[in-house]
Amino acid sequence: MASRDQNGSDALAQVFKRFSVEAHVGSSPLYASLADGISNDPDLLALASSATHRPIPNLLFGAVHYLLLRGANDKLSSFYPSMTREFRSGIDAYPYFRAFCLEYEHNIRDLLSSRLVQTNEVARCSYLLPAFAFIAGQNPGFPLSIVDIGASAGLHLLWNRYCYEYNIKVVGDELSRVRIRAKVRGGNPPPIPNIFPRIAFQIGLDLNPVHLTDPDSALWLRALVWPEHKARAIQLKAATKLAIDNPPSLIAGDALETLPSVLNQVPPDSTLCIFHAHTLNQFSLDERARFDSLLDEYSMENDVHLLSAEMLTRVDYGTLNLVSIRGGAREYRKLADVDAHGSWLEWTDDSITK
Repeated sequence: MASRDQNGSDALAQVFKRFSVEAHVGSSPLYASLADGISNDPDLLALASSATHRPIPNLLFGAVHYLLLRGANDKLSSFYPSMTREFRSGIDAYPYFRAFCLEYEHNIRDLLSSRLVQTNEVARCSYLLPAFAFIAGQNPGFPLSIVDIGASAGLHLLWNRYCYEYNIKVVGDELSRVRIRAKVRGGNPPPIPNIFPRIAFQIGLDLNPVHLTDPDSALWLRALVWPEHKARAIQLKAATKLAIDNPPSLIAGDALETLPSVLNQVPPDSTLCIFHAHTLNQFSLDERARFDSLLDEYSMENDVHLLSAEMLTRVDYGTLNLVSIRGGAREYRKLADVDAHGSWLEWTDDSITK
């Protein structure tokens, strides 16, 4: 019979195998190749198992990328497009990656036990914008009160300061240093507003918010961007500068503990929209149940609109879902299929159940 440790190693191996095969081959050939190698490597699986938070592959790859960006001098850098213009094929990178991980094992373990996956993918605002407009349209006459769960550096809270270049129209601040480009797919156009919804209240909650004025914290955020994704890195840099000049409101702590007091601050004559993007995978089943219970209780006095963008099924895209909660009763609506990094969206607006 397999030991508990072996069972854990086998499960983690499958996590890395799925990362490689099911989601990321076309998006990051380097990480796809490395994840496949890790899935068959007991030493690196043991190293990865020291992570205290999920998702573990993103955390491990972020830790290695962080050390390279910080100046760790190693041949592994030659495989990272983020480190050199003349990069080598990721297919040949694994022996160098393995050697690097073993050499810097102590540093990597420290990062795996102390850091969180806090990717603040700015381009996800491409689908948040029409979702906010949809919610505002369902509640005319009231400004939005927006709460971001898992806010990281709070860059999504600056959504109304960005310029959006869709293939069907351009909206937002055309002078903004942040320009989000996204393709609208399908024949059902999303509600992209020429005039953005009014905002009464905005705040972000995070276990450990990223302070962009701290160079090390900003570097960690940069390290979470995959090496091939140069446009994402450029966009993050521009959004970082904007956020330093216009810092969003952030609260540190467990969202289940901080959310009740935040909800008490929501202006009464506003529409409450709580949203999270690629965050639910870091919640346990018990935490998800507590979160749902908290919102159900709050909805006895005030309507709640819960907007989520997650990849909860084994496909290469996410879904944008809206749950409207009134008096504990839930109405579910799928709004769109979306790219995980916000490069496209296909609006569906399907009512699932009531």
